[in-house]
Amino acid sequence: MVHAGDVGFSAAASFDVATLDPDVVARRTLELLDHNSWSREQVLTYQKVRLKKTLQHAVSASAFYRKRIGDLVARNAPLKALPTMNKAILMAEFDRIVTDPRLNRATVEQHIESDSAGLLPLDQYRVVATGGSSGQRGVFVYDQAGWELAFANARRFQRMLGMPPDARALGIGAPSAVHLTYRFNAEHRVGRPDAPRLSVTTPMPEVVTALNAYQPELISTYPSFIRQLAEEQRAGRLQISPRAMRSVAEVLSPDVKDLVWNTWKTRVTNNYAATEAGIIGMECRELSGIHLAEDLVIVEVVDEANRPVPPGVQGAKVLVTTMFNRVFPVVRYELSDLVAMVPGHCPCGSPFRRIEDIQGRSEEMLQVWTSSGEQVNVHAARLWFHLVRVAGIRQYQFVQLATGIRVLLAVYSDCDRAEVRKAGEQIVRTALSDLGAKTAHVEIQIVDKVDRIGSGAKLKSVVAAQT
Repeated sequence: MVHAGDVGFSAAASFDVATLDPDVVARRTLELLDHNSWSREQVLTYQKVRLKKTLQHAVSASAFYRKRIGDLVARNAPLKALPTMNKAILMAEFDRIVTDPRLNRATVEQHIESDSAGLLPLDQYRVVATGGSSGQRGVFVYDQAGWELAFANARRFQRMLGMPPDARALGIGAPSAVHLTYRFNAEHRVGRPDAPRLSVTTPMPEVVTALNAYQPELISTYPSFIRQLAEEQRAGRLQISPRAMRSVAEVLSPDVKDLVWNTWKTRVTNNYAATEAGIIGMECRELSGIHLAEDLVIVEVVDEANRPVPPGVQGAKVLVTTMFNRVFPVVRYELSDLVAMVPGHCPCGSPFRRIEDIQGRSEEMLQVWTSSGEQVNVHAARLWFHLVRVAGIRQYQFVQLATGIRVLLAVYSDCDRAEVRKAGEQIVRTALSDLGAKTAHVEIQIVDKVDRIGSGAKLKSVVAAQT
């Protein structure tokens, strides 16, 4: 059989998807919105109680956690004393982590490979999958109550943007029913028969026609797709007036923020989510950092040795602990996102801590070599933060070679390819020179397009050369 995350879904692909009762979602959303008015002390007290219950449940219901942290939980050890885990461990130990013995990795993978991937195994669970920046596939399970809270959390953040419950919100995400954005977008369409079903692989003429007819007030989609929508709007084919845009799934770069403002005179807010934990955080109208959903997820920004870093200092990774999904507990799970905590409080009055925009992921680290053979590490963001401002560039991708890097640049048809190539090479070489790698091997290649990959149909900024 073929894994759903590996097939090339057509633009018109659609799946039957189990959705939630909108009345239940409304109640859950109001519950979470009430938490926004708590004091910081109330948040910490609630978090302490929820964490204790989560860990006790994990130890009692999961063979994996019983052996791994049972003694530590019995001694009331602090969270920072518990061992971390990653996707490799999560997948290898899936059958011992899941708390319903009827579920196992084989049956879950069989489900997501089937035509019923959007429906409920055992009539009560949601299964989602991801390829991730690391390239390692992962499958995850949400129970009914956990999925209700995960989606209500999305609605809560929508309200924090000033959008009423009946706002014409629309998500454009993955074409695959096993992906988190596809499932959330299906939930958003409940009760809206006129809302189009679109993905980032839908042909653009179809997208334009659908959006012009629907006139969404809020669009949630990938930053790379926002660029395409802006191109259509500026060409006069797309004619919409969204009140807000929300960036999901990919790293949001400064040029997309500028592009949204220059095109629609509105702001784009940043979203931080993971298949393993749902929506971890999102910006509010103040645009002063990504608020963390600390009543659902505990977030630790740490260095390579898992020690907490102070606010304002970028960590080497993030550790997340979920407190709302009882069937598949996640405790101190490593995400490779490079973030920093924002000091102080948000003017909106929220009691939740904030992080700065995600700067990238550790998997996006590139290696080049000096003429003397010394290896120099450079994060892709050091390059693309400048490349995206070059007129004519539509897409970019960095390919790690054995000898250096190749930069793929897809350009608009009316641009001078030679000029774009020259500007791109100058930017890359200047950035590498600043890092002491002036003589590093660099190839610039102009291409027609950069392909999206995986079930999420994301644009992966860094890939390895094909051998």
